[in-house]
Amino acid sequence: MFFIINIQKSLLAFFLLLAPMLNYCQIISNGKNGLISKVFSSDSLVKKNHFGIEITASLLPKAKIIKEEGGYQLKSHLQSSFDIGINYLRYLNESIFISTGFHIVIGKRNFFAEIPASDIPGSTNMDEDLLIEDKDIWGSIRIPFILEKNINLKGKPIYLKTGVNLRYSGFMTDLVMSGGGIIDSNNQVISIFSAFFSGNNNYKPWITFLAGVSKPIVLDNKNILLLSINADISPTYFFKGVYEITIPNKPVTSGTYKISGTSLGLSVQYIFTGYNKRLVRSYQKMAF
Repeated sequence: MFFIINIQKSLLAFFLLLAPMLNYCQIISNGKNGLISKVFSSDSLVKKNHFGIEITASLLPKAKIIKEEGGYQLKSHLQSSFDIGINYLRYLNESIFISTGFHIVIGKRNFFAEIPASDIPGSTNMDEDLLIEDKDIWGSIRIPFILEKNINLKGKPIYLKTGVNLRYSGFMTDLVMSGGGIIDSNNQVISIFSAFFSGNNNYKPWITFLAGVSKPIVLDNKNILLLSINADISPTYFFKGVYEITIPNKPVTSGTYKISGTSLGLSVQYIFTGYNKRLVRSYQKMAF
């Protein structure tokens, strides 16, 4: 008899544990009406503080290259950068949230110049122009301070964002370059290109200004995928350099090279809302 009573108690306990999970499955399978509003509201089942993981790919303009003297022009292609970081989001109300975080940015820079073969001494055997070219990366960190507001475009949540980024690249080392050598009449190699670059912005942080638009997508697990288009404007040229192109019997070409980091990017952010976890806990408390 005592054994049967224990079995009954065990079955009852098992049912009480299973019941909230069944209810949970029913609720998760409901339509999106109501669920989206709960995710974007201050509902007790939704935390007001969230964490997100964000990845951004950006397109940067060409480097700003100013030729100060000489006849050869150093040029640049469009550049790019990649950004990954974590964000902390705080909902002020159902339509406004603020966020900050910590991000690592890796950018790609480039430059090139074409020297006509006819300008190079002893070039009678050269079939192609001489190409001076370099591609390399730079790095920085950024800490965003962003405000986003829901404008509900035709009943669909669209967020407008604005804010600033605090950036720093003081860990970058200076770079001294020389190359593009040619062989003179005495069979000696002459370096025709030299440059000095610094990307640490004199070890000072700087501010960039960000604006953009975001589209949230509520996933089946009630976490949020936030797709954004961002314009990041930097008034500071943090990466700077000077260069010289020296061709025998030709005037020396010199100039400056600058990168500000201004960019237009696409970002994907995965936001952990904690909705499912809190929902299960809520039903478990109701069951017990």
